[in-house]
Amino acid sequence: MQRSFDVEFRTRVTVTDVTGNIPRWCGDCLTYAQAERFIFQEGISVRQFYSHYLFFVEVMDIDLHTELVADFLIKEASLFLFVMLEGNMSFCTGGGEAIAEATGNTCYATYNREGRFTFSLPAGKHRLCYILPRTEWIAKNIKHYPRLEPFLENMYNSETSFGYLPTCTITKGMEIGLKKLFGLREEKGRDFEADLLRDAKRVMYHYLNLLEDKLAQRVHLIKDYIDRNYANPELNNALLMKVFHITEKTLIDTFKTEFGTTPYNYLVELRIEKARLMFEKREKTPTQVYILVGYVNFRSFKTQFKKIHGISPSQYCKLIR
Repeated sequence: MQRSFDVEFRTRVTVTDVTGNIPRWCGDCLTYAQAERFIFQEGISVRQFYSHYLFFVEVMDIDLHTELVADFLIKEASLFLFVMLEGNMSFCTGGGEAIAEATGNTCYATYNREGRFTFSLPAGKHRLCYILPRTEWIAKNIKHYPRLEPFLENMYNSETSFGYLPTCTITKGMEIGLKKLFGLREEKGRDFEADLLRDAKRVMYHYLNLLEDKLAQRVHLIKDYIDRNYANPELNNALLMKVFHITEKTLIDTFKTEFGTTPYNYLVELRIEKARLMFEKREKTPTQVYILVGYVNFRSFKTQFKKIHGISPSQYCKLIR
């Protein structure tokens, strides 16, 4: 399997093959991987990567003396297990819409559909890795990855260009799993490809176990409830307080700590995004859509839509025709 995206730097880049000669400042040396060193205006990066039939794995060490902003072009819809080992990194769409911010010692699953995206890293040292599994392999063995089933469905059927599952803190078990994956060596009499697959699967299982614990937390159950019931015009903080037996202060504080926004603002943005996607299909008018996304009067819907997109629903529909 091959890398499903190309990185496009905004300054001149010099690329050198350093396979078997990894610089000492790098955190790990994958003896089985190919390696390339990238020197660019903002700093230096070393990428170690290996192509297995069922997945692609890459480890990056980056040392920057100034902020790096670059683009990556996704060539086909792809699912990633992204691991930020050290430093921090931000992602956004080509149009500037924020996607996620990864901080050191965290991991999460994400997908990107075909298109251009942007990432940025501040000055300093950063280490990250990702496992890019063959989606047909995951789909075929979905009973082992039940949390990924609706995620894969969104990747194939949703009109959004990206999606991601909750960020989890890397535990000691996952750290050991990553070290085994990075430190694996080819040995006479052993099936190296099978050993590599075993260790990669262990890392994915560690993340899925972390994800299971995370999604069982009340704040994620609340978010899931909003996602499933956004079209209910009676959905508000009061209803959430009643369903989850929680005070309004605790509801707002815990939700904002986990997701960076309040339940109310999340609901508004979700409803407006659902409406926008309906407009993109060009099948329904604004006066038909507002009821379908949970609004009881058109004026409120129009106000919120214009607040987020800068134009009215009717103007947006004319713009995309």
